Amino acid sequence: MVTLIAGKKGSGKSKEIVRRANEALEAHKGDMIFIDDDSRAMYDLHHDIRFVDISKFPVKNTCEFLGFICGLISNNYDIQTIYIDGIMNTVRMTQEELVEWFSRIDEVSDLHKINFVVTLNYESELPEGLHRYQ
Repeated sequence: MVTLIAGKKGSGKSKEIVRRANEALEAHKGDMIFIDDDSRAMYDLHHDIRFVDISKFPVKNTCEFLGFICGLISNNYDIQTIYIDGIMNTVRMTQEELVEWFSRIDEVSDLHKINFVVTLNYESELPEGLHRYQ
């Protein structure tokens, strides 16, 4: 399952995704990964949640980011949830690329039974293809 938390910059999306990750830890049986474009949230997360600062890796486009996620999954079959804070801070995408990326991550989610929770800064109306993830 893929869940999107979208809203304007400064609307509390990062605090919400950190809260969800920490609260979900008690009920999770598998591993959890939290991906962010900087290390601000690292100290707010429980130490059992694997934190990844994506800015430390040479990921520049949607294909590389999808490959990075698939690499994490192939290295650890116990991953239950991957949290991604600020997808557009990590990789710049057009609206079409954004919808395609969510579609592909949804396929990965179904295939590997992994939940994804993703935050997105979006100032205008979300593309129609993303409404089903809210």
